[in-house]
Order: sequence, then structure tokens, then C-alpha cells
Amino acid sequence: MRFLNKLLCAVLAAALCFCAIGCDGTVSTAGSTNGLKLHMLDVGQGDSLLLECDGSYMLVDAGEADKGNRVVEYLKGQNVRRLSYAVITHPHSDHFGGMKKVLQSIPTDSIVMTEAYNTTRAWESLIDYIDKEDFNVVFPKTNDVFNVGSCKVNIYSPNIDNDNKNNCSLVLRAIYDNMAVLLTGDAEKSEEKEILESGFNVQADVLKLGHHGSSTSTSSEFLEKVSPSLALISCGKNNDYGHPHKETLSKLKNSDIPVMRTDLDKAVTVSLCNNKITVLASEREQVIPKRGGADTSLSSEVSSAGSSQHRYIGNKSSRVFHLGSCKSVNKMSDKNKVYFDSRKQASESGYSPCGYCKP
Repeated sequence: MRFLNKLLCAVLAAALCFCAIGCDGTVSTAGSTNGLKLHMLDVGQGDSLLLECDGSYMLVDAGEADKGNRVVEYLKGQNVRRLSYAVITHPHSDHFGGMKKVLQSIPTDSIVMTEAYNTTRAWESLIDYIDKEDFNVVFPKTNDVFNVGSCKVNIYSPNIDNDNKNNCSLVLRAIYDNMAVLLTGDAEKSEEKEILESGFNVQADVLKLGHHGSSTSTSSEFLEKVSPSLALISCGKNNDYGHPHKETLSKLKNSDIPVMRTDLDKAVTVSLCNNKITVLASEREQVIPKRGGADTSLSSEVSSAGSSQHRYIGNKSSRVFHLGSCKSVNKMSDKNKVYFDSRKQASESGYSPCGYCKP
């Protein structure tokens, strides 16, 4: 079969609260907004998120199988008549289980998914259905970009040679204007480390925490690099896993990052437009001060804080790379630096070796 060969809400009502805070810290009342909207659906102990921009939609995961109808009802309640993309971050049922129902109910242009596989009956049933219906399937590579209206979604595709399927999660960074959202699937600390070392840009105004707020995700270093104004956690009320874990909540509190959670707030929608963050929640109101503009570049780079992890440092202006000990490095501004793990990586990126330090 073609696929196997290739591979091998209505919840939000009129009484919702709106609050928006811009860079100047002033509060404004939200009316209808354009820009980028991120919907975090309430699917209990699972994940389902919807990116909306200019009338185009990307669904990221769909919760467990018994939440499929809820996801479909929510989409229809938001007047979603067609999905540009349905994304399956990794092969765990609390992320892919409801996707079959979505695909049966909402016309979908493309399915974006990891090449990681699972031998569970539920996963194989979904794969068989996708193959049978001959969907267009895309297996993204790191830094592939997908357009959702005028929003650009940059994807990190991890090493799938990993027994822990959480660390096979696709990570999505949605960029609109000078604002960004980061969705991390169930990525745990080892994948977070892999992402940072790759130079993938993770800075974002809004972070959907990995693995439902588990202590196995959201390392201090990763959180510092993202530097979000708002954290989102999708988890079930009184779940058996203790999500979100106290350690994770403490990190967020110590960093003064407000949190919205589906177990407390039900469905949450965040709008990013005109340099403002607008929050809609069915249970409570949250004031979100914005922490300055995110770096919305699509290029792979890391900040100077990560330089000790990289042996070679390139000059963006001259397109020359150096050893970290080269005296020329000290003369570069941080914004003009790009980091490489190997000489080969630097050369393949179009950089020439320095004639002085001979890297």
C-alpha cells in the first residue's frame, strides 16, 4: 500500500472573558481579532491544539479515541470546514487517538507526521485508514516550513531512533508578525537538549509545555531559551500521573510565567495580534504581560549562552567560521554569531574557514 510503502467549543460560548495586554502593560478589551489564534482544546489527559490564521487551520493532535467526537464538535463550532494540515506529533494514543474521527469528518489537505512507528493496534488501525483513503502524507525534516494563512510554522523533526516515543515528538514553532508560539508534543528533556544543540530557534511568546507538564520535560535551560510570556498545559483533572508536576509548576512560578491549564480552565484560546496577547478561557480570567518580541527568524542559531557547546563559530556577515578561541570571535556581536557542532556543518552551511585560526 502506498502509505505503508512510504512509511515502511462549541466549548467557548458568548460569556467568555477577554483580556489583552500589550508591551506597554495596558489592558484592552478584546473584540473580534485577526492575527494568529491558538486553541488548546480540553481533551482530558491528552493533547489537541488548533492553529488558526487568515481562515486557514492546522490541527495538532486530537486526544484519545473517545475524545474524537469532542474535537470534531469543537472544530465545527469554530466554523472549521477544512483543515490545511492535520499534525500527528508522535505515536501515543493520547495524541493520535481521535485523529481518525477528525479525518472522517473534516476534509483535510495534508497529514504531517513523524516517521516514528508503534506496533499498537490503535496506531496500525489509523495508518491503515490513512493508507486506504490515500491522504497526502508529509514526513517533515527539521526547519521545513508550512504556511497556515500568513502564519509560518517551522518544524523540528527529532531523531526517531529512540525507544521513548515521547522523544520522537515533532515540535512546531508558529510565527506571526513578530510573535511566536511553541508546541512541543510530549518532548522530554533529552529531546529538548537535542533541539537546543541543533540551533533550532525556540524563542516564543507562548509555550505549550511538553508531556502535560511532567517533571520529565521543561528543563530549566529549555525554559530559559524559550522565555515565554505564557505557559499552556493540557492535562486531565485529577489524572493518575500527577500532571502537571509540582517541580514544573515551581519553575514557572519562579520565572513569573503565568499558566493556563485545561484541567482548571477547560478550553483556552490565545490570540496573538498587533503585539498583544489576548486570552480567552471559560473558567477564569488571566492577565498576561508580554515579555518583549520573540526572535521570529527561521534560521538555525543559538544565543551566546550556548557557545560553550559549539566548537565552531561563524560570522554571519563575512560567512567565515572560526574556532571558539579565535581572537576574531571576541570582536563579533552576539547577533552576528552562528554556532556549529562540526567543521562539516559549517562548510555545508556555506561558511569558509578562517585563515588565521585554521579551524
